[in-house]
Amino acid sequence: MTLAVVAGMAMPVRAGAASGGTFAPAQYLATGSTGTNAVEVADVTGDGRFDIVVGVDAVDNTQTSSVLVFAQQADHSYGAPTRIIGHGGYNSDVRLAVADIDGDGRTDVAMSSSAGVDVLFQRSGRLAAPVLVPGSAGDVAIEDLTGDGRPDLVVGARQGEVRVYAQTATHAFPAYTTVTGPFTAGVPVNQVFAADLNGDARIDVAQFYGHGTWVRLRRADGSYGPATTYRTPADGNGYRRPGLGAAVGDVTGDGRVDLVTSIDGNKPNAAVQVFAQGTGGLATAPNTYPAYDCAAGLVVGDLTGDGREDLVVAHNSWLTVSAYLQRSTGTLGGYTTNRVDGVGPQADALAIGDVTGDGKPDVVAVAYDKVAILRQL
Repeated sequence: MTLAVVAGMAMPVRAGAASGGTFAPAQYLATGSTGTNAVEVADVTGDGRFDIVVGVDAVDNTQTSSVLVFAQQADHSYGAPTRIIGHGGYNSDVRLAVADIDGDGRTDVAMSSSAGVDVLFQRSGRLAAPVLVPGSAGDVAIEDLTGDGRPDLVVGARQGEVRVYAQTATHAFPAYTTVTGPFTAGVPVNQVFAADLNGDARIDVAQFYGHGTWVRLRRADGSYGPATTYRTPADGNGYRRPGLGAAVGDVTGDGRVDLVTSIDGNKPNAAVQVFAQGTGGLATAPNTYPAYDCAAGLVVGDLTGDGREDLVVAHNSWLTVSAYLQRSTGTLGGYTTNRVDGVGPQADALAIGDVTGDGKPDVVAVAYDKVAILRQL
């Protein structure tokens, strides 16, 4: 069985799932909320089929955030979602992460919101009621940063501040340590990543904040080195275009995790850029690829079954999701576009996984008050 990165984590892909990275016209699942902000693909019902997990923000002061589970049925269709009420209030900008948090072999869900992080453990083929880890959270990642074999919560509290909530033996998160970094204010983006960004087999911490990404490498003693910042190169007038999204994954084919960020704007200024990991860390100068207008949220994963990770990009207000396939040279080919109604600026807008049951990874995208399924042909 091979592995593909699906919305930030390794997921199984059926053998023989090779395809060409082309997609059928989008099909839609209604969420019933204009606060649809995040999507993941994972088996959260324990039946071996990938489900679609959606994070929904509260859209007025009388509501709270929630998780919707569109369970994939035996015939690979989707009925009405199961709604699980969370704790976040209005204007939470919810984000999702999926992983086996408690080590029982089943995939769990974490949702960040204005109230903190809701942890939803999978129990008996369903997600249980959320357990709140309090404290405002703009984003969440799941990774073992303490080296005890238990995944921890890596939380973007705000721009310039990441909190690491260590998991206890009882699967609680009672305390956190803080990792800080420099940032340039002005773009309201807060994404956190936990990955080995210098090849020393230790998990590092990074935060994308719109105008750049700061990275702090984890030392052998568990402390973090000084922050290094990766930014869009300045133009002739000294201006650096901001971005709306970032992702990590091996888009250069060398087995190392790279940093990918979007550059907002219209053609010819729209772009995606790859800070490739080399010996000792990420390159300070990115490789830049032209993009369709207003590149926003990103996700990395193997779309074609060739063992190389590809890039999918959402385009804010341009009814488009594009895909770049990684070539054998370790570079990204030209993008192809796919129409998706309602594409917005959400940083957590995309996921990759076989949601149609044919063995080929598909793309799922946030689309205003629904999610779109792009079935790979």
